[in-house]
Amino acid sequence: MSKVHRGGPQLQRLAAAVIDALSAHICVINRNGVIIAVNRAWRNFWQNNSEEQSCADSGVNYLEVCRRAAGPGSEEAPAFATGVRSVLSGKSDLFQLEYPCHSITEARWFLGRATPLDIAQGGAVISHVNITERKFMEFELSRLAATDSLTGSPNRRYFNETANREVERVRRFGASASVVMIDLDHFKSINDNYGHAVGDQVLREFARACKECLRPTDVFARLGGEEFAVLLPGADAAGSMKVAELLRRTIAETTIDSGPAGINVTCSAGVAEILRSDLSIDETLRRADLALYAAKRGGRNRVMQFADRLPGIAPRA
Repeated sequence: MSKVHRGGPQLQRLAAAVIDALSAHICVINRNGVIIAVNRAWRNFWQNNSEEQSCADSGVNYLEVCRRAAGPGSEEAPAFATGVRSVLSGKSDLFQLEYPCHSITEARWFLGRATPLDIAQGGAVISHVNITERKFMEFELSRLAATDSLTGSPNRRYFNETANREVERVRRFGASASVVMIDLDHFKSINDNYGHAVGDQVLREFARACKECLRPTDVFARLGGEEFAVLLPGADAAGSMKVAELLRRTIAETTIDSGPAGINVTCSAGVAEILRSDLSIDETLRRADLALYAAKRGGRNRVMQFADRLPGIAPRA
């Protein structure tokens, strides 16, 4: 490690040994951005991850390295360089940025930090800490928070967040999108006659069969109990009716293996198109729910599209 502050040779060697022992990649730059010291972890990382092994060594301008960055992590390099300049100019006491820096063999994330160097000539200390393990944990926690544990489908929270973005897209660009609400018919009798374990199996198999009918861009979610919803980006009312009918027919023709004879179930569905006047997905879901209720009142095992007047439903005020 090069000398980074005043002191006797013994103190300098001690400081160098301490900084070299750190797992974080550390470099020190002067007020112009030129690297004046690096630790062992910094040097090893660059030797293993760059074709130009000396491009981030002492004497090289770190800001120029950021400007020429290519490959893993390069998209965040300009923003990081801007933050470093802010620290060098005294406008900021700390700048930090999380960024991906994936290699060919593994996914990696780092936390880059820049802090002022507390010596008379100015400068900054830059560190890059591997936070991959924490990021994977965050991703997993986020996935679990957005997933229904029984069916493995997205939950209501995820559906609402995604669907509200679609509502905004429809409002801004006039694109087509629709929602289908689906409810299993007489599901309570399944739990009463066969037990909740069988009921859970029915829900899992129902979700699996529905997802097999949908496009990768569609969002199938469990809203709660035996109630599910499908977001269909790009589908108008007529197109979504075809999808809803396909789902209904598929479920009606599916026998769920449980017990010696198996179980056959049906579902009802309500369809509503997202309107440019909708302020949130709640308004679309309300209309789809009214259509679903009309399908239930009409005898179940059927699909209804929302209209101002629905069978068995009072007209809107």
